[in-house]
Amino acid sequence: MDSTCDLIFDSLKDEPIGETDYFIWFITDIGIVALFKRKDNFETYSSNVEIEANKIDLDITKEEKEYLKIKGRQLFLFYS
Repeated sequence: MDSTCDLIFDSLKDEPIGETDYFIWFITDIGIVALFKRKDNFETYSSNVEIEANKIDLDITKEEKEYLKIKGRQLFLFYS
């Protein structure tokens, strides 16, 4: 595993900044992480992530979005 994945995975041990229907949200050293709560259909998560971010007052519309799977956990990473 590379250092980026290590940073992200370590951040998942911290207190989340919020929780929505589909995601648990974290701040990391490299961006915002939306951790999938379940292993539902990827398209469902992808289409709901911006709506869910708005529910906890996050504006991720101008951020780059990257899908990652780290140690069996699925997430979106948002960064500038």
